[in-house]
Parts: sequence; structure tokens; C-alpha cells
Amino acid sequence: GTIDRNKNLILFLNGWIYPTDASINVAMSQSYDYKVQAPCLEVQDGQGTWHMVIENIGFPSGKDKTLAVDLTGKIIPEDNPVVRIRTNMEIYWDQIFYSNVKPESPYNIHNMSLESADLHYRGFSATYRKGGRNGPFWFDYHKVVTGQKWRDLEGRYTRFGDVRDLLLEAENKYVVMNAGDEMTVTFNQNLLPDLPAGWQRDFIIYTVGWVKDGDLNTASGNRVEPYPHHGMETYPQDFPGNTEQTGELQTYFRKYNTREVTNEAFRNEIRNDDE
Repeated sequence: GTIDRNKNLILFLNGWIYPTDASINVAMSQSYDYKVQAPCLEVQDGQGTWHMVIENIGFPSGKDKTLAVDLTGKIIPEDNPVVRIRTNMEIYWDQIFYSNVKPESPYNIHNMSLESADLHYRGFSATYRKGGRNGPFWFDYHKVVTGQKWRDLEGRYTRFGDVRDLLLEAENKYVVMNAGDEMTVTFNQNLLPDLPAGWQRDFIIYTVGWVKDGDLNTASGNRVEPYPHHGMETYPQDFPGNTEQTGELQTYFRKYNTREVTNEAFRNEIRNDDE
């Protein structure tokens, strides 16, 4: 179709990434032969030569995610507008399309306050390959197994129950969840204004947090501590100074992070398997 190369031309890419882990990242950092080439975007000129116009367009942040790439003014030949994406990362693109978007379209944003948040144990959803054997691992929420699935990171986690107060703003008081935990959050949609005729509503959940796995090459990968915090330059890095921990943070630690998790259940299961 007809496109305007110089006005609000956006390329949309939907897909998923096969993630690395700490051990793979360490191995790549120690190799001169293998370096990660983030997805870059190149365009072809009238003589068939490729030129890089965007060094790093990013990649899907998880499974079945969409990213938008601004191509405005970057397509060189008018008669044959060809672009290509080059990378050595394991990325699976499921849908790619472009559009002359209309940023002048009206929209309204309404922030919804969190009504409730409950932390509890649930278990593990059954996994399957979405879309066939080459699709991403997906989860069937209605099929759940409980019990010990793998070695837990030992340490103190957030106690079960009401955790709403920990999720109202981004600071150094947060919910520490273990594998198999579930947190149910609710919002009151009735507080939103009615939609005007012809409008539609989308919901975006905005979160701030950290994730830590039990890989052998993960720093302090056998324990949940030390806890991360805003402003840290490296990990592990303890909270800066004892004075900051003596007041409000110490109260938070004592009140919420009281659930002690050990590896005793995991060790018992290994012993039973050996027997």
C-alpha cells in the first residue's frame, strides 16, 4: 500500500526470545569468538548496498511481546523500500507489520489505585508449547501441581497475607516471592469514567522489581539475600550504611520478611529418590 516514509512510519514486531541464563552470559563474556549482536535494522540504497540505520532496535521482553521501531525518514529508495533485521540472538518473530500511525488521535490516561493485594502459595502451572512444538513455553493456569519442584533459594521471604502497602510506590520495601507463590491484585474498574461512544479501553499493569535465579553463576545464587535496592551499582551490594536500615527499613524487614525458607524439603526429596 501507499506509505508516507517521512511521517510517523512505525514498524511493529511481535515475537518472543529464548532467554539466556547466568552461566551462558558468563561463558559469552569470557569468549572472543562469540559476542551478542543485538537486533539492528538496515536499509538498502538504490545500488543494493545495505546501511545500518538503527544499531539496536531492542527485542521482545519475554514471550509474545510487541516492540515498535520508528522508521520515519529512514527508508532510502522510494521504489523499493527494503529493510532487514540482523542478529545472532535466538528470537522468534511471529508477526511484523508497519503503519503510518496517527499520534494526533485523542486518548486519556487514568491511574487506578491498587485496591487489594494478597500473597499466598499456589503451586506451579502446567507448561506446554504455545502454537506447536516450536512455540514458546506457555502455562495452563487451570492445571497446577504443588510440592517441591526444585531447590529453593534459602532465606527470608515476605510472609503470606495482605501486602498492599508494599506495592503503592517504587521504593526499597517490596514483596519477596518464592517459586510457587502467587500474588492476587485487584483494582476497582467502577471508579473509571464511562467510555465515550466509539472509544475502547486498554489496561496496562506497571511494575518495578527484580528477579533472581538459582544458577551456579548467579551472584549469591543459593540465597535470596542480600536484597536488591534502588541505586545499587553492582550485585551483591548491601543496603548502603547501617543508618538507613535502622529506621523504616528495619521495621519493614521485621514486619514482612518473616517467612524462613530452607532446602530441607528439597534434600528430603533427593534422599527419598535415592532410596
